[in-house]
Amino acid sequence: MIQPTEQVEWPPEWEHAVDPQTGARITRLTSATGIDHPLYYLTNSFSADCTSLVFASDRRGQTDLYRVSLTDGGIHRLTDLPGLQPFSGNVVDDRVYFTTDGAVHQLDLLSGDCRTLFADPGCQLGEVTINADGQWAAALITRGTSAGILVTRIDGSQADVILQDVRALYHPQFHPVDPQQLIYSADPPDPRMWAVRIDGSDDRCIYRNHPEAWFVHETFLGTSDRLIVVHWHHGLLELDLNQGQLRQITDLNVWHIASRHDGRMIVCDTHLPDVGLCLIDPQSGAHLPLCRSGARNLGRQWHQPTPLSADHDAPGWATMVENQAGETDYGPQWTHPHPSFSPDGKWVTFTSDVSGSPQVYVVQVPADDWLSSSP
Repeated sequence: MIQPTEQVEWPPEWEHAVDPQTGARITRLTSATGIDHPLYYLTNSFSADCTSLVFASDRRGQTDLYRVSLTDGGIHRLTDLPGLQPFSGNVVDDRVYFTTDGAVHQLDLLSGDCRTLFADPGCQLGEVTINADGQWAAALITRGTSAGILVTRIDGSQADVILQDVRALYHPQFHPVDPQQLIYSADPPDPRMWAVRIDGSDDRCIYRNHPEAWFVHETFLGTSDRLIVVHWHHGLLELDLNQGQLRQITDLNVWHIASRHDGRMIVCDTHLPDVGLCLIDPQSGAHLPLCRSGARNLGRQWHQPTPLSADHDAPGWATMVENQAGETDYGPQWTHPHPSFSPDGKWVTFTSDVSGSPQVYVVQVPADDWLSSSP
C-alpha cells in the first residue's frame, strides 16, 4: 500500500468566458506555467458526481495528478510518485487508475489511499482501461521492443500479458458491457481495428481497411456493439463490432472523437481546417459547433491529408506510430484538444495552449433538442 500524499491546495485559477460564435459557457480551470491537461480522451477525467475533474500537471517539477473542483475552483494534488505517465489516468467509480514507470496504481478519490495493482520494473505502460464488472484492468505494456497487452485483476491476484509480439499494439479499450472483450489498434500493413478476449483468445480483425486508408481514433459508441472511427481526412464512420459493417456518419473533418455515455452524441475536435469543437448526432450526421479551442494542433502528420505524405524522407507509417503514453514523434499531445464528455453528458473537457501553455478547460454542452428523435 502506498501512503496517500498530502492534499496540497492551490487557490482557484479559473477564468470564465463565453464563446463569441456559439455562446457556449467556457471555463479555463488552470493557469499555472507548465503543462496542464485532462486525462486521455479515451478515458474519463471526471468524478462520479461530476463536481470535480482529475488532470495531469508538472507544476511542481514532476508530473502528478491533481483534482480541481468545478464548484469552487480549488485544486488539490493527488499523487507524489516519480515516473507518472501523464496520459495514463482513468477515473472509474471515484477511483483513479494510472501508471508510472513499471507499475499500475489505483487511487481512491474519497480516502486518498493509493495502492499498486501490478509492478514490473523496467516496463512501460500506457493508459488504463477497466472492464464492465470492475474486476480487470488492461494497458499496453512494452519491454524494450516487445509489446503486449497487460491484463491484471483489480485485486492484484492475477496478471497476464496477451498478444505479446503479435503486431504493433495501441490503445486497448474494454467493451462497455461485455467484461471479457477488448478492442485495440494496430498499424499497417495490418488492418487498424482488432478485438480479443481478455485471455488472449479470439484475436480477430474487425474490419480489413486498406493500408492507405488512414483509420484512427476508434472508440465505442455509448454502450453499444458499434464503434466510431475517423477516416482521416474523409469524415467519421460507424462500424458494427460483430458484423464488420461500415457506415459513414458525416464527412466533417473530425480528428479526435468521444461518445457520450448514452451514445446519442459525439464530440470531436477538427483539423485541416480547425473549425473548433463540434457535437455530432450519430444517427443523422448533423453537427453543431460547440466552441473554438485555439490549440496549436502540432504534428507534421496531422497537417497532411494522407499519412504517407507527411514526410517524403520518412519510411511511412513506421515513423508515425504512437508510443505507450499516447504521444507521437511529430507533436506533443498536449497541443491537441482531445475533447471528452463528463459522465452526465453536461460538460466537455479539452486542452488548449492558446494562452501560451496548455491548460484544462470545460465547456457546457447545450440541450439535446437539436438531435434526431431516433435512439
